[in-house]
Amino acid sequence: MRVKVPIFLFLAATGFHTALAASLESAEKKDTFAEDVGLEQLSDLQKRDQEEFEAAQMNEDAHSEDVRYLEAVQGENTEQNATQEEDMADRDRNVDADHEESESDEDVDGMRHKREYLEADVEANKTANLDFLGQKSRAL
Repeated sequence: MRVKVPIFLFLAATGFHTALAASLESAEKKDTFAEDVGLEQLSDLQKRDQEEFEAAQMNEDAHSEDVRYLEAVQGENTEQNATQEEDMADRDRNVDADHEESESDEDVDGMRHKREYLEADVEANKTANLDFLGQKSRAL
């Protein structure tokens, strides 16, 4: 029996050593696996973050482009409105000038008609006077 106890202790120690070595090796594999998985997960997270950042950057660029486009269109509209307002002011001035000109033309036409009427009246008076003188001279 005395021999059995040291053999039993030796086998127990060997088994304990083997179990301990296997446990440590398993823990190292888990750590390595966890690191690998962690790196993969971290890599995946970085990839997703990078993709989200690029998408946000593209949205921001598109928004900036839209803002620049709208500003350009608004600038063009402002220029067109200013041009249209200038054109309308020119037209108003032209209409006013034409109106004044037509009023002066009407005044001239009115004077011409008046002169023609007076000339016709003078002619009629001359004719009437000549007739009257002719009748008087016949009566005498």
